[in-house]
Amino acid sequence: MVATVANADTKNAIPVKVGAYEYGVVYFFENDKPSGFTPELIADLNAIQSKYFFELVETSSRRRYNDLAMGGFDLILMESPDWDWRDQDVLFSDPIVVEYDLFIARKEDVPGPGWFDDITRHELLCVLGFHYKFASFNANPEYLQDHFGVLFHYDEQQLFDHLLDGEGDVGIVSAGFLARAYAKNPELSQRVFIGPSPDFSYELVAVISKQSAISLAEFNDLIRIVKREGNIAQEWRDMHGNLPTG
Repeated sequence: MVATVANADTKNAIPVKVGAYEYGVVYFFENDKPSGFTPELIADLNAIQSKYFFELVETSSRRRYNDLAMGGFDLILMESPDWDWRDQDVLFSDPIVVEYDLFIARKEDVPGPGWFDDITRHELLCVLGFHYKFASFNANPEYLQDHFGVLFHYDEQQLFDHLLDGEGDVGIVSAGFLARAYAKNPELSQRVFIGPSPDFSYELVAVISKQSAISLAEFNDLIRIVKREGNIAQEWRDMHGNLPTG
């Protein structure tokens, strides 16, 4: 599915397909419409130039590698190189923003911050296809189940809902996701305990195919322009503004 997310004169523009899957505030659906940082960044990129027209292509966390390799899109936004990309024949853009993944638990279950000292002794809830530092970024489901007894869910919302309903001990979600959840329901902060240290803090980049319609250098130039105008930093801050410290 290809979704156009910005108005532009595309008659003579070179199309650049941008992969996205549901993750944190990077890409999600609001009232059944594509939303999040990736659609906003695509709109920003289209607004500052007319040579290229960026358009969003939906993929999934597990399918994204093959989709990029097979030419389903030119690049995928908001990835960490540590997420199984280093062995792929791809290029990495300059860093765009920084995100971090949080350990969360039901507040009623946590006697104090020390409860998170060794999260592997707890029953963990993870998202299928996501990568976690505690597991050395190995996203293989069988490995995670055999070594850590992980319970899997399709996305962060499903994980979060099941954790609050009493499943498992510790969930791992992105800071952006949790900020969005609190924005919709501030009372959730009374039910959730955030671990004192994140699982991982990481720079998010674009992963670009070597057959991409836009070169790495040109893409980095466009990102620098959007950064210089202040859009990227402000949009990212706004999407994390409801995250409490604990």
